Amino acid sequence: MRNVGPAPRQEVISLPLEPDIKGKLFSRGLRTLPDIDFHVPSSLVTEAQINTEEAVEILQVCSSMHQGSWRDVGAVSALDILHSQRGAQRVSTSCYELDRILGGGVMCGEVTEFCGVPGIGKTQLGMQLAVNVQIPTTLGGLRRKPVYIDTEGSFMVERLHDIASASVRGYNHKMRALHIDPSRAQEISVEEILDRIHYFRIHDSAEQVSLVAMLERFLQADPEVGIIIVDSVTFHFRQDFRDLAHRTRVLTKMAQDFMAVAERHSIAVVFMNQVTTKVQEGLESRLIPALGDSWGHAASTRVILYWQDDSRYAHVYKSPCQQAQKAQYLVSTDGVRDIAPRLTEKRARDLIN
Repeated sequence: MRNVGPAPRQEVISLPLEPDIKGKLFSRGLRTLPDIDFHVPSSLVTEAQINTEEAVEILQVCSSMHQGSWRDVGAVSALDILHSQRGAQRVSTSCYELDRILGGGVMCGEVTEFCGVPGIGKTQLGMQLAVNVQIPTTLGGLRRKPVYIDTEGSFMVERLHDIASASVRGYNHKMRALHIDPSRAQEISVEEILDRIHYFRIHDSAEQVSLVAMLERFLQADPEVGIIIVDSVTFHFRQDFRDLAHRTRVLTKMAQDFMAVAERHSIAVVFMNQVTTKVQEGLESRLIPALGDSWGHAASTRVILYWQDDSRYAHVYKSPCQQAQKAQYLVSTDGVRDIAPRLTEKRARDLIN
């Protein structure tokens, strides 16, 4: 066993290894340096289902990550962070314009929050993401599973069936249009999409806190999970608490747990949030995300969904790597889509339409 200090949580995807080796590690739940550090070649061969030569190469690369005292105390360089962000996987929304302002889709390894009034399409977007995270890798998808946490009872399985059916039709169409060899095609069906969704119905804040506390064990048991959707994250916390200081402490701990899960397992965490009206004396009232400033730190990226002239728009309000910009989107019978579809090969490869 090697003697190493605390390892930086550098993602396996950013290590200088061959893509197929990184894929094997990722598929076995070995996604960060701490997941690998205390292995020896024989145990890594068994754990990752690789050969001895590959195991030795992996451990040598990981060992090199610990050179220098700054790495021994868990620090990473800005270059490491840049590589990690650029190599991060993303989940498409099936709307090219919405993906564009998000930098290619909802980023794995981070928390993204969508805020908006009732009827703007938050639940529709959540169900679309639950379907899209399962897009086969032959079309550039992740082929991973979603966890859907429903706090309001707004999850509609018949509507989800419609979105999944449209995605399967689009997938089959794109396979033919792009002339992908059928022998390379990954079969997918509506029934399989629905069966791969882990659904939790949450009835109060205590249930929500308990579920978040057990997420780590759940994800260790099913490393295929690629996205967690919480719809909506603040619903129970707007009504179950009289002690606002206690509510703030509980929310802060929950936000920290979600951020740690996203980073540790390289999955996308998506919050759907409501909005409330903020009235300021002498100023025009405006809509702001629920829970106000006490919740503002919970997500790396915050997107405001709103109506303008009877059309739906998304505005990137906060992001560490995307500029503030807006995009128009549509909620159709098939799910979330562009207003004016872009009939390009790139879009065909990236989206299920």
